[in-house]
Amino acid sequence: MKKNSLFKSLMIILGAIVLICAVLAVCGYFVPSLEGMFSMVPLLDIPITYVQALYYFFDTVFFLLILGAFYGVLNEVPAYKKLVDKISQKLKKHSKLFVFITIGLFAVLTSVTGLMGALLVFVPFFVAVILSLGYDKLVALSSTIAAMFVGFIGGIYVTFMDPNNSYYGYAATTFEEFVGAGKCDNLIPKLVLLVLGVTLLIFFVNRYINNVQKKKVKYELNESNEVTVSEVKGDYKNIRTWPIIVLFGLLFVLFVLGYLPWNTLFGLNIFDNFNTWLVEKVVIGEFAVFPNIISSSISGGSLAFGYWASLGSYVCMIAVLIIATLLVKVIYRVKFDEAIANFVSGAKKMVPTVLLLCLAYTILVISYNHGLVANVITWFTDSLGINVGTTALVSALATLLHSDLYYVIAGGLLPAMNSVTDESLFATYAMTFQSVYGIVSLIAPTGLFVIFGLKYFDVPYSTWCKYIWRFVLMLLLLVLLVVLVMSLI
Repeated sequence: MKKNSLFKSLMIILGAIVLICAVLAVCGYFVPSLEGMFSMVPLLDIPITYVQALYYFFDTVFFLLILGAFYGVLNEVPAYKKLVDKISQKLKKHSKLFVFITIGLFAVLTSVTGLMGALLVFVPFFVAVILSLGYDKLVALSSTIAAMFVGFIGGIYVTFMDPNNSYYGYAATTFEEFVGAGKCDNLIPKLVLLVLGVTLLIFFVNRYINNVQKKKVKYELNESNEVTVSEVKGDYKNIRTWPIIVLFGLLFVLFVLGYLPWNTLFGLNIFDNFNTWLVEKVVIGEFAVFPNIISSSISGGSLAFGYWASLGSYVCMIAVLIIATLLVKVIYRVKFDEAIANFVSGAKKMVPTVLLLCLAYTILVISYNHGLVANVITWFTDSLGINVGTTALVSALATLLHSDLYYVIAGGLLPAMNSVTDESLFATYAMTFQSVYGIVSLIAPTGLFVIFGLKYFDVPYSTWCKYIWRFVLMLLLLVLLVVLVMSLI
């Protein structure tokens, strides 16, 4: 029963959307102001939309499958087991400190890069280490997934594709720049949110750990082999772990270099110039080496560092993970048949996660294509006006129904900002919207990170809600306090 709580929650939301669309469409016949604004969702269109969602977000789906396949191969490599054991043994006496450092690490990296998708690649590794230290999955998910959302709330350089630009172009922007405020207008408040948010999460996790040790609280969590690794066989001392450490380091560096928009964010064009040099100068006669041999995307600048997201949020990550999997196979001399079997097995373990995620994206496609959120927000802001409270409600609704950040912006923030007349409040509204997105994403069943964390690591959604709601409430009060101070200054 508890295992299916995430699926049930998604189905309830989907059913509610279909019903609300039907009611509003019928009301349009009697209320002139609603006429033509809403349309019904035909029931037979829902399974079709599910398939469309798989098509629209294929790169995300494929990324998760490849991520599962990557760890499927890695989990069977003795060196990975040794690395996890080695870290846990050295940190056994300071296990709490490691958990707190992990929280700070994921939060700070999210704040200064905004690359939550890239950081997701490293979550299974840190979860494996935390579990090997004797903590449960709730502590592990709090230290990684929850910490990333804390970092997002205090995100200094969180960027996304600007919906005002052409879909086929690429223009990364921050929340502040998108609404017309200065890029650094919210720097101090965000640093305050980051520091206090991390402190609050550490306090919350530490209190939970102490309560578990005192047997004051206990959640029944099913064991899951997705986060465990195989036992080491053979000569333990001769197994080399440094290649995996180097590999993880290279993955992180490549993701940061590739996805952080260096030009639009910092005005650095060094990578653009280097890409131009590769295209125009590295030639044999009139034959351009890199565009013809490596990739034609180099000519368009899509593979230049800082522009990887222009190919799709996860396309380049998929390619890098496939190459990383091949390197693991070669370095540790994994037999070809075993590598293929583990690769497929790892991908299969991710299938339930992918199926649930497609259901969340079905909710997104229906609510976005039928204009439900945009029209409700427009009506809401026109009736009540735009202020911090309505901005928070708009963000919460858009986040719940639009699981992808781009569509949260396009379907939520964009129509809401059309009602703003006081330019002095642009920065406040931007931070409110960003903060509420992070808070709601911590507990909403429609988000990629919650679905991945709970389904892949086999944690019931009801258990997660019972555990995290107090922290969500504390975080909300913290954000409201900071926003209130901002509005008074």
